[in-house]
Parts: sequence; structure tokens; C-alpha cells
Amino acid sequence: MSPRAWAIAFRDSIRSMTGSPVMALASMATVAVSLLVLSVVLLLAVNLEHMATSVESQVQITAYLCDVNDDNPACNNQPLKDEAKKSVTDQIGKLPGVKQATFITKDQALAKMKEQFGEQKGILAGLDGQNPLRDSVEVQANTPAQVKGIADAVTNIPGISNVNYGKEYVDKLLSFTRAVRIGGVGLVAMLIIATVLTISNTIRLAVYARRREIAIMKLVGATDWYIRRPFMLEGVFLGVIGAGLSMALTGYGYQRFVVYAYQNIPFLPVVPAERVLMSLTAALVLLGCVLGTVGSWLSMRRFLKV
Repeated sequence: MSPRAWAIAFRDSIRSMTGSPVMALASMATVAVSLLVLSVVLLLAVNLEHMATSVESQVQITAYLCDVNDDNPACNNQPLKDEAKKSVTDQIGKLPGVKQATFITKDQALAKMKEQFGEQKGILAGLDGQNPLRDSVEVQANTPAQVKGIADAVTNIPGISNVNYGKEYVDKLLSFTRAVRIGGVGLVAMLIIATVLTISNTIRLAVYARRREIAIMKLVGATDWYIRRPFMLEGVFLGVIGAGLSMALTGYGYQRFVVYAYQNIPFLPVVPAERVLMSLTAALVLLGCVLGTVGSWLSMRRFLKV
């Protein structure tokens, strides 16, 4: 295929779109709306995945060290010495699946609690300078699925009084995040299929409107590729322009949403616009190009059989 042949096809595709502006605009609008809906759902799926990951990252194990007047008989009411505390922390850090083990003194734990209470920290004034908390080790797992196994292993380490990891919530959390991921993938897959069918049918209508022109070109001896090239380029143009329009709207709307979320819902983990829009734009433009090309190719098969 010579560059001259592609130049002629490019010229013919431009003439075709400018010669039938209503059909071209209708096709662009259909592609843009289809990809707009797809881009919104993709952003929703990306944010749901980000939220699920953020929630899972907050799952951690707290191992309380033996102290005086401890309820655990294995502690023998004996507090651990500094060397033993370091040894226990090191043992936990070497367990399989442990990402990080951090020793927290009772004073650090109390300061953290006061920070969490915020303006209501006066509630803790009734402690009269006493600190009822215990030294502990905060453990982060590589994955939430490893939390239970790590907690069981930590419980068996000498010097550990008890372990807390929200057992009653972890299983429910994992089930929820799993459902979110499966639901997001399923929704995106169904919408991609719907988008492919919509765009293919739109291009098929555009080709059908020029079926006589195709038949005449075929009868006078034009090759299949000579006929196909302008339609394929037209499909690429429609797909790329439609994808560009959809991403312009999606990008503007998502940036406004991110700003609103940061200002009014600061606790909601939202993916920053700069982290996702460039990749999504490239993906949708490529998808629009591919759909336009494939849609034109498939739609012309029946009209080339003259």
C-alpha cells in the first residue's frame, strides 16, 4: 500500500464526512456519548478499587505486651524489660507476611488517643495522670488475607498478652472489597460490550447509507482495499473525535468532583485527577480508533460482495 493510496483515501474520507455533515455529526455524537458513559463507569471502577485498597490498608494487628496485673496467666504479672520488648518486636517483624512491626509505648498510645479525641480530649482528664494503656506492637500485613494467620502466630510469641485485629470485621471487610472489585470489573465489561455494539451499529448505518456508491465502485473494478480504506479512515476519525469529546467532558467533570470531594468529603479516598485522566484519555482514544476501524471493516463485508 503506497503512501499515495493512503493520501487518496484520506482525501476521500474527509470529503465523505464534509459531504454528509449530518450523518458524520450523528456518528460522532453517538460515539462520544457511548464513550462518555464508559469513561464515567471506568472512573467509578477505578475509585472503587482505590477505596477498597485504602480500607484494606487500614487493617492492622495490635499485639499487647505483658505488664503488671495482666489478666493473661502466661505473663505472671511481670512487665517486659526493654531488651525483651525489642526482641518481641524483632520476632514479629520476621514473621512471614509481615510488612512492618512498630513498637508503641503506652505514653505514645495515650498521646495518639488524645489526638483522636480532638476537642473532646478533656474526657481523658479523669485519668488523673494515670495511664491505663499498655505497651504494644502495631503490625501491618502485606495483604489483608494474611492478617488472621499472622495474628495466630503473634499470639504464640512469649511476652505477648493478647492480640486484637478486629476479627469480627476483617472477614466482612474482605468479602465487601471482593464484591466491589468483582462488581466493578463486571460492570465495565458489560459496558464495553454495549459500547462496541453501539458504535459498530452506528458505523454500519453510515456505510449502509452509501451502499449504492460502494456497489458502483465495485462494479467498475475498484479493489476491496481501495473501497475500504476511506471508510476505515473515516471510522478512525469518528472514533478519535468522539473519544476526544467524551474525555473533554469527563475530564472537566472529574476535576470539579475531585476538588469538591477534597473540600467537603476529606475522609473519602478519591484518586487524584492527574493520576488517572491521562491514562484514561489515551485508553479511550485508542479504543475509539480501534472500534472505528473494526466497525468499518466488519460493516463493509456484506456490501463488498457484489
